[in-house]
Amino acid sequence: MRTIIVDDDAGIREALRLLAKANGAEVLAEADNGRAAIEQAERYRPQLILLDVSMPVMGGFPAARYLRKHIPELRIILISQWNQRAYADEALQIGVGGYVVKGSVATELGPAMDAVMEGETFVSPCISD
Repeated sequence: MRTIIVDDDAGIREALRLLAKANGAEVLAEADNGRAAIEQAERYRPQLILLDVSMPVMGGFPAARYLRKHIPELRIILISQWNQRAYADEALQIGVGGYVVKGSVATELGPAMDAVMEGETFVSPCISD
C-alpha cells in the first residue's frame, strides 16, 4: 500500500517507516507537519497516511479533516501520545480509520493498517474512558 508518514520527530518517522515497510507499505514520502502532509498527499495520492496528532504548523486533527474532505478515498491512521477516549472519539468522528497510541505502535500498527485498508476501524485497546 502506498503510504505517507507524518510526524514532527524524525526518530518517530524512522520507526514508523520501518514498521510500515515491515507490514507491506511502500513509503512514498514523509512530512513533519499537517500542512506538509496535505501537500504530499495531494502530490502523491497515497492509499494510506500515518498522521501524528500533535505537530507544529498544523496538527493531525485539522489535517485529517481537510484530507477527509478533499481526498475522501485516503485511509488515515492517527498516531498519538494521548490515550484518552475523547481523542479517539474525535478521530472517529472526523472519519479516520484508525487511532494508535505511540506507546503501542510497535505491536498495533500492523493490525491497524490491515483493518483500515479493509475499510474497518482500529482503536488502540489501551484507550481509557
